[in-house]
Amino acid sequence: MRTAARVIIGLYQLLFQRGQRRGEARFADPRHPGRHNPQAEDPCFMKLEDHPTVRRLRAAGLADGPAAARRPIGAVELRQLALTCGADDVGFVEIGRAELEPQRDEILRHYPWTRSLVSIVVKMAQAPVRGTPRSVANLEFHRAGHDTNAICAAIVARLQDRGIRAVNPSMGFPMEMNQNPGNAIWIVAHKPVAVAAGLGRMGIHRNVIHPKFGNFILLGTVLLDQDIDVPDAPIDYNPCLECKLCVAACPVGAIKLEGAFDFQACFTHNYRDFMGGFTDWVEQIADSRDALDYRRRVNEPETASMWQSLTYGANYKSAYCIAVCPAGEDVIGSYLRDKGAHRREILKPLQDRPEPVYVVAGTDAEDIARRKWKHKTVKPVGNGMTPRTISGLLTFMPIVFQRAQARDLDAVFHFTFTGAESRQATVTVRDGKIAVRDGLLDKPDLRVVADSKTWLGFLAKERSLVWALARRKIRVSGDPRLLLAFGKCFPSPEIRRKPVEIVPEPSLLRPAITPYAGNDEETGKVRWFGELALRDVEQVTHEVRTFRFVDPNGGEIPFRHVAGQYLTLEITRQGIPIRRSYTIASSPTWRDRVEITVKREEHGAVSRWLHDDLRPGDRIKIEAPSGGFVFSGTEWPTIVLVGGGVGITPMMSSVRYLTETEWPGTIYLLFSFKSPRDYIFKDEIETLRKRNPRLHVSVTMSAPDGEAWTGHVGFIDARFVTAAVPDIALHRAHVCGPTPMMDAVKAILLDLGVPAGQIRTEAFGTDRRDPTRRTGPVVGKVKFLNSGKTAQARTGESLLDLAGETKVRIDSACRSGTCGTCMVRLTAGKVRMSVQDALSDGDREDGYILACQAEPEGDVELEV
Repeated sequence: MRTAARVIIGLYQLLFQRGQRRGEARFADPRHPGRHNPQAEDPCFMKLEDHPTVRRLRAAGLADGPAAARRPIGAVELRQLALTCGADDVGFVEIGRAELEPQRDEILRHYPWTRSLVSIVVKMAQAPVRGTPRSVANLEFHRAGHDTNAICAAIVARLQDRGIRAVNPSMGFPMEMNQNPGNAIWIVAHKPVAVAAGLGRMGIHRNVIHPKFGNFILLGTVLLDQDIDVPDAPIDYNPCLECKLCVAACPVGAIKLEGAFDFQACFTHNYRDFMGGFTDWVEQIADSRDALDYRRRVNEPETASMWQSLTYGANYKSAYCIAVCPAGEDVIGSYLRDKGAHRREILKPLQDRPEPVYVVAGTDAEDIARRKWKHKTVKPVGNGMTPRTISGLLTFMPIVFQRAQARDLDAVFHFTFTGAESRQATVTVRDGKIAVRDGLLDKPDLRVVADSKTWLGFLAKERSLVWALARRKIRVSGDPRLLLAFGKCFPSPEIRRKPVEIVPEPSLLRPAITPYAGNDEETGKVRWFGELALRDVEQVTHEVRTFRFVDPNGGEIPFRHVAGQYLTLEITRQGIPIRRSYTIASSPTWRDRVEITVKREEHGAVSRWLHDDLRPGDRIKIEAPSGGFVFSGTEWPTIVLVGGGVGITPMMSSVRYLTETEWPGTIYLLFSFKSPRDYIFKDEIETLRKRNPRLHVSVTMSAPDGEAWTGHVGFIDARFVTAAVPDIALHRAHVCGPTPMMDAVKAILLDLGVPAGQIRTEAFGTDRRDPTRRTGPVVGKVKFLNSGKTAQARTGESLLDLAGETKVRIDSACRSGTCGTCMVRLTAGKVRMSVQDALSDGDREDGYILACQAEPEGDVELEV
């Protein structure tokens, strides 16, 4: 075995050595003897020269790729390209222009091939920015910002297609956050580029004012690797009117009368929801003991504002300087016509707007805001402007310097920083101004030698000055009071601050849940919902009244109905919402009013309220129209209208309408009342009969009880129908009344040969109990199984009413057994229901009942 193994190993070694020698010859680079050729190692590895892309380019004479097809672009063509992509104005500037010197190195650090810059302008709408709602203004800022970036990107894509290298840094955010804080975070400062490119001048508020569009613009910049034959020059005047309205509008006094600008004040307030304010918000969360402590520090409107900014894009708190600026040819007109109106309509609402004003404690902005505003709440906060390098500290000193805090200071300070960053600097404060110079210059009033990290930690409130002095990490030579005075020029916020309550700004909008607007099945249009006012009441019979409603604002009724439809009243009695439907008795042609005719039912919740409590001038919520029990003359050439009691009302709507519109068909009216004193619309029906020769009226009384009556007596039967209507089977019939009467008449019509498809019915007078009444003897115990509650049921009381008394929730709507909303499952016991139209045969088999109609007949159990 050992001998065989040695033979096999020897064979492998021999083969390996031969292969290695062959490989060395095979993989040698013929162009460079002795050099390895990696492309030859793998037989599957294609040589670059053999790749199809390379072959096509070489065949087309584009050996160096698309750049070889580069076509220079002139200013005229480039301008048209930018305008075509959506820019409202455009200008060009070369990278070597003196105005770009402060940012040239940063641009070339990232894009060293840059030779020219294209500056574009995108207009903003004026009205959204000028209004007090900042949500609307921010919507426009974001819209224009997205458009600006998209337009610049489109320009870059078009240039790339021509072989021209180009890039568009963001109009605003995102920026280079890894350079924050203490350094500029933008790649390109768009404003100086736009000014150099002739697109406007910087106003006193530090916004670029375009000669035509004013300051209602956003700016974008495209860098490209090509010279432009005709660059633009700055305009020779400043469109700024120096009206100082921006000074008056600024909540934090960042814009000074003499032209100075307080960057820190603007940044702290207007950019509260941006990076520095966000940092402060996070620190407040981290430092809070619990939720209640957090609420004391950050109130609900502020948390909601931060959520909105995180979700929909950071919101500017004011930007009032842009809102009030009247400069620019397209903007100045209204200001020239009436300067007072401009101040009243634009400036003053912004000044008077209740809102929080965010400041750093001890700054000029805090002094100004507390002195200037009565309707605004001044709240000290942090702004995240904590330098983390000595270089950043010295760069931002002039920007965050507080002039008013330094008005009494006149001194020269020498700073020597050691350790991680070695730097020497001279800071001179005199006449409310600051100068920062490299090196130790002039005679100092105070010398500070500090370890750089210790000094930065002291500024960030992370290190104790006493500790640093004791450990000689910071050494001071001179009057220590000068150091304190120097510190006041650069206020630094504390993490823990005195709570300031921000109360939600009031709104005049009355919040309300908008009712669902369902479609009317007959007209196919949305049903109207609103309030109508009762104009007057007419006594029709001893227990029936007509109620006339009008639009409380005057004019026509705000909906249109078809004869036979109904409306729904919505009222609340003893805290219980109740909806009831009543047929519209008035004609659709009566546009100034709508009428319902209602019988007072002893146990009717709404009918009693209408008769006893509703007074002219009262308003009531109404939804209308609804229902398909209609006849307007287009459905059939003749019509038989059969009504029992107050079921006459839909018939009257049709008769009134058909008579007024002079419908040529024949109308047969068949009515049944208990006695002559119950005859509803008796006089009007007689008048209509005389007016309309095609109207035939037949009336029967079921129980005249000695009252004078010479007509038919009894219920509506086959003899009464055949006597009143010849050839009854040829006509369409509408029947409305109490359910027993309606069922009987329908059976009669079918027996007389009227096809079922020609009969329309609508139940009227269903059992609509008053849920506010609870009387009668106890008939059984009701168990609500899911709720674990029990209650005693009384005679005449529905399970829906009992559930309401027991605080068991059963959804309901019509309370008349027609909508099915209150359908629940009966698991034990028996109930009786006068109406159960909403139940299917399957529902009944599964044990479902209608709670609004169901009266228990002993003990019952419900699955609710």
